[in-house]
Amino acid sequence: MKKELLSLVKYSTLGVAAIATTAQASTDYGPAVYRPMSGCSKWYTTGNGHIFNVIHDMEGYYASTISYLNSCSSSASIHYLVNGKQDATSDYPAGEISQSVREANYAWHAKCWNTWAWGTEHEGFAANPAWYTTAMYNASGLLQRHLCDVSGKLKDRNHIIGHDQKRISAWVTWVNANYSMDPVCNSHTDPGLNWNWTTLMNVVNPPVTTVIIDNSDAGFSASANWLTGTSSTDKYGADYRYRGTAALSDSASWTGSPAGSLTAYCWYPQGANRSSTAPYIVTHSGVSTTVPVNQTIGGGTWVSLGAYTFTAGEDIKLSVWTTTGFNVMADAVKWQ
Repeated sequence: MKKELLSLVKYSTLGVAAIATTAQASTDYGPAVYRPMSGCSKWYTTGNGHIFNVIHDMEGYYASTISYLNSCSSSASIHYLVNGKQDATSDYPAGEISQSVREANYAWHAKCWNTWAWGTEHEGFAANPAWYTTAMYNASGLLQRHLCDVSGKLKDRNHIIGHDQKRISAWVTWVNANYSMDPVCNSHTDPGLNWNWTTLMNVVNPPVTTVIIDNSDAGFSASANWLTGTSSTDKYGADYRYRGTAALSDSASWTGSPAGSLTAYCWYPQGANRSSTAPYIVTHSGVSTTVPVNQTIGGGTWVSLGAYTFTAGEDIKLSVWTTTGFNVMADAVKWQ
């Protein structure tokens, strides 16, 4: 397909006018614009399952490639297309996604891989990474994540592949061991060595951010009424703070959550004189949720306080306001 698409360069001045089909919202993937072909059906309705997401570059420009692939005179088709740059005021925004073929079908974009794969075309040229923009990687990464969620396949480089994937011998061996698809039937070299797989995959699988704050770290605060203890062997770090329960406001606090969808945890040394309803107050996106924790058991490990969406810099507090006659233990917390 790339050899055919090279001819698109001469049509690049057509810009937005090159797209003749009517735009509408995609029902497969909300952020995409559905721009289907008209007058022909260049796809298979049955296949071997959408096991792979094939990454292509257009060797051309976004608007004219949509026009070309939606033309009944061409023998190629694609599920999705992603714009790299807004080359002129009349061009579409960087990162815009168009859908041409429905996800349920099998587009014609990768020879013998067609009945195994979805395909996504990206504006630009393998020899010139200028069109491989942050907007493109962000848009395509979220799209590839969506496709893996739909197929139930792992979000990894065995399943999210380049049209040139046969150059990776370990992948060829893996396909031969697991599928009947021919991994070397394609001769194409896109998206090429300038394509940044790390950037794309970090959008597909955002790196896990873990923040731990111990009672001795910056970010922890408590009044002088919270005493320091060292004798419990299941503590986190060198020591911990503790205070007797009472009907008053005097919380220990850990401040410094990262942003994102994360799980909050607490760590404490357990004991018979601990509160069975130690009230941890988790602040997330400006809302507070109180989680009672039984500190008589489960100490010396990370105990979940629940999964939430956090904005950066939020806190977890441990209140003393619960059933009197016990101690609450303020040791460490974690967001992960």
